[in-house]
Amino acid sequence: MKNIINWLQKPYYFNPKPAYKLKVSIYHGLFIFLFLYIFRPFYLHEFDEIILPYTLGIGITAFVATFLILYIPALIFKDYFSEDKWTIGRNLLLMFVGVTFIGVALWYFGEIYKEPYNLRKINLLQFLSYTFLVSLIPLTFFVFINEKNIRLKREQKVKDIKEIKRVQEINNTKKLDKEISITSDNGKEKINFHIDHLVYVTSQGNYASFFIKKEDKLKEKILRVTLLKIISELENYPNIIRCHKSYIVNTNFINDISGNARGYLLKSEIIDISIPVSRSFSKQSLLRLLN
Repeated sequence: MKNIINWLQKPYYFNPKPAYKLKVSIYHGLFIFLFLYIFRPFYLHEFDEIILPYTLGIGITAFVATFLILYIPALIFKDYFSEDKWTIGRNLLLMFVGVTFIGVALWYFGEIYKEPYNLRKINLLQFLSYTFLVSLIPLTFFVFINEKNIRLKREQKVKDIKEIKRVQEINNTKKLDKEISITSDNGKEKINFHIDHLVYVTSQGNYASFFIKKEDKLKEKILRVTLLKIISELENYPNIIRCHKSYIVNTNFINDISGNARGYLLKSEIIDISIPVSRSFSKQSLLRLLN
C-alpha cells in the first residue's frame, strides 16, 4: 500500500499544449472505434446492420469528450492543473472523471440508435462499466509507461550532464573578479556586490531578491528591478544564467541537478530550496547550468 501511495504522489508531466491534448483525444477515439468495430464485445452483436456507423459515432463522440475533459478543466482550475503540482494520482483522478464523462456522453449517443432500430436498452450504470473496461485499463497503462519513459530519459540526461560537469571541473579553475552595481528601475536605489558572491536572484512581483554569500551565509537584498534588466546587465558573465522565469542562478554554486517526469531541479549546498529549470532548456543549456 505504501508503495502505491508513493507512486501516486510522484511528479507527472502535465502537457498543457492543445496540440498534445488533441493528439491524445484522436488516439483514444480511434482505439475505441477499432476495438468495438473489430471485436464487437458486450451487446454489439445486435448491431450488425449499423455496426460501422454506430462504432464510428462512438469513436467520434469519445474523441470530442476526451478533448473537452483535457482542455476545459485546465482552463478553469489553473492552480489545480499547475505543472509544478501535477502528480500521477491527479492524472489518474482526471482519467477517472474523464472516463465517467465520456461514458455518459456515449450512453446518450447510443440512445439515438435504440428506438429506430428497436435495440435492447442498457441502463447508464451498466454502460459506464463497459466504458471503464474499454477505456480505463489502456489509459492507466499509458500513464504508467509514459511516466516511466519520461523519468528514465530525464535521469539519463542528468547522468550525462553530471559526467560532463565532472570533466569540466577538472579543467576549469578560472573565476570572475568583478564588482557589480545594479540600479533600480526608478534610478533612485542600487546595490553593489562581487559577482563571485552572488548565489541566485528570484523575482518578487516588481521586486527582485538578491541572495549574496557572506561568511558562508546568504544575505538577502531587495531592489525594485526586473529579472530581464538584471540578466541583461550580467550577460557578459557566462556563469550567470536565467534558468526559469522567476530565477537567475550563479552556476558556480550549483553542484547537483535532479530530474523527474515534471522537470529538472537545481540544488546547492548553500541554498535551502531547489531551483526549478524551465522546460524550454535544451541539453546544451542544462550543461551551462553546471559549467
